[in-house]
Amino acid sequence: MMIFPYGMANGISASAFIRLLARQLTQVGYDVVREHSQRVVNAGQILREHAADADQLILIGHSAGGVIAYKVGLYLEEKYDFRGVQVFAVGCPKFYLKDIPYNDRFTYITGQNPDRITRIGSWRKPGSRVYRGRPGREVQLDFNPDHQGWRFHASYFLKSAWTDSNEAFHTNSVDLVSKIHELYPGN
Repeated sequence: MMIFPYGMANGISASAFIRLLARQLTQVGYDVVREHSQRVVNAGQILREHAADADQLILIGHSAGGVIAYKVGLYLEEKYDFRGVQVFAVGCPKFYLKDIPYNDRFTYITGQNPDRITRIGSWRKPGSRVYRGRPGREVQLDFNPDHQGWRFHASYFLKSAWTDSNEAFHTNSVDLVSKIHELYPGN
């Protein structure tokens, strides 16, 4: 299991996983409050190198990856004048947003019952004249109703099958990717 850009968790013991998770939460907190953390700069440089000829880029991030995706896209726009970034943050904590046109290309996706991570933070900083922004779109999807609490936070990209009240077959991952494609058609 990869926790990009925070480290790998494959084959490690439970105690080592807890230490990794504690370190990750510290790093996530740092990335949330810093505009251009080193992880944002590094990811931005990697994308710039590999997508130099691209007219458009879609960045999709889950949890803390949603924060990084947003900030990397903004970094590419501010530093390299790259205007073709579309960001989809899935199940990520909220973080202070400036009221800027870039936010129109930022879509925030949660489930029908927002999980614990999506309840963390705020888009607006009380009393601030700068941090008064919001995502361009906020979307709630109906995901597998059997996934609740922490289990739900980890299930956005699962292929676990379920049927809705109309007996229509669904998987979280297919529904999520379909919604992203619907919101950003033709690309």
